[in-house]
Amino acid sequence: MSPEVEKELKEKYPKTFSKLPYFECGDGWKFIIKSVAGVIEREIEGCSDEDLAGCFSACQVKEKFGQLRFYVYGYNETIDGAIRVAERMSAHVCETCGNVGQIRDLPWIRTLCDKHFEEELKRRGL
Repeated sequence: MSPEVEKELKEKYPKTFSKLPYFECGDGWKFIIKSVAGVIEREIEGCSDEDLAGCFSACQVKEKFGQLRFYVYGYNETIDGAIRVAERMSAHVCETCGNVGQIRDLPWIRTLCDKHFEEELKRRGL
């Protein structure tokens, strides 16, 4: 993820990303990550147990097998549901640009739109 997008996400959702060292995915999933972070921030703000609220934060956000993986310290059903929806949605969104994409079986499985899939094929000489 680009430094600019990382900075934007960490500034907009400081409680969610306070313990996250970096993102391990492309900028195209930014809006999906924002949706999960928004849910986590609302859960933190609405939590009456201060100790529990402090536990809700992302520990890893990455791409794995072409889909977003969002791992958190502490969670509840609401956060878990938001993460599951985001992970499924990411299989249909280009990780590079955010347009409609699909899982592509390259030497590394990625979700890409047609344009970025063709670029990746050329880059790899395939």
